[in-house]
Amino acid sequence: MLCPKCSSLDVKVLETRAGKVASTRRRRECQSCGHRFSTIEEVLHEDLTVVKSDDSRECFDRTKLAMSLRRAISKRPIDAEQINALLTDTLRRIESEFDDELPSRAIADAVMHGLRTVDSIAWLRYASFYEDFTQFSRFAEEILYLGGERAGENSGG
Repeated sequence: MLCPKCSSLDVKVLETRAGKVASTRRRRECQSCGHRFSTIEEVLHEDLTVVKSDDSRECFDRTKLAMSLRRAISKRPIDAEQINALLTDTLRRIESEFDDELPSRAIADAVMHGLRTVDSIAWLRYASFYEDFTQFSRFAEEILYLGGERAGENSGG
């Protein structure tokens, strides 16, 4: 482990604890410069292949998935831990259903399922790419549905 401040390899683990979602959080201190920082360790999902809608295949890239999520949640009140939890839950959900080949649509569906519970606007942004919103009326239906959900939540409390 390199110190993010001075790049020294002389780093000591001060504390280790279980993270919120299948991860390990470690508090570390650089023995050279004294800088303290935290790291989060997760199990790498290697050898996963994404099967695209045109039947082409590519290696699964968590970073690519995270970037698409960040675009959807841009300027929304969602913190980094929620994103990481959503990514981890999404991976766990699709890995329990599929082996080493993941249909891209299954990934998108799992992300949309998670996003819908976190932030409806982020869900709509993400869904607008994957859902069949070829007609404005279909898009409007989803907006009205989301508006109805929100109105129902407010009137119930």
